[in-house]
Amino acid sequence: MTNPKLELSSKLTPLFDYIKKNQESRKIRETVELAATFILISFFLFFAIRPTVLTISALIGEIKSKELLSKEMKKKISSVILAQDLFSQVQERYSVVESCLPVLPRFSQATSQIEGLLTQQLLEVGKLDFQIKAGQYFSTSIATASSFTSGINLIAALLQNRRLLEIPNLGFSVDKESTGSRQVTLNLPLNIYYWRDQVREKK
Repeated sequence: MTNPKLELSSKLTPLFDYIKKNQESRKIRETVELAATFILISFFLFFAIRPTVLTISALIGEIKSKELLSKEMKKKISSVILAQDLFSQVQERYSVVESCLPVLPRFSQATSQIEGLLTQQLLEVGKLDFQIKAGQYFSTSIATASSFTSGINLIAALLQNRRLLEIPNLGFSVDKESTGSRQVTLNLPLNIYYWRDQVREKK
């Protein structure tokens, strides 16, 4: 007589085998799906998100550099505006500056100014000869006979003259034979300055 339990077990064995195989195949399928998902996410991160992140970081760097450039440009624009304001303020006085320190030597201007001061002191002098020096000036010399007071007044007037000049030294001498006339001989060298345009000379 057969055992019913053995018969039932033998009948259920194929079912258990089938269920076991299904479980193993389901685990394999889940593992494959998980691996595929991981690979897909990695692929997406590398080929899609990475370029986006790089682009965003490059844009951020460019924005920062443009902000710095904008600040520098604002500073330069402010400097130019300030320089224009200062120039507009000085431009009105340019003629005064030009008469004090002209760009060119302007010998005729210097001659007329010196002769005018001599005339004010009632002094006579011969022709003025000018010698251009290596620096930004030319020189001349005044030699005349006058009273001591007139000579001092002439020196004071020359120093107060608008044209920039220098008296490197001066000399008074008295002729022993003409002491009664109270006349002194005045020897007065002058250095008269001008603004040499070096940029124009280089051209």
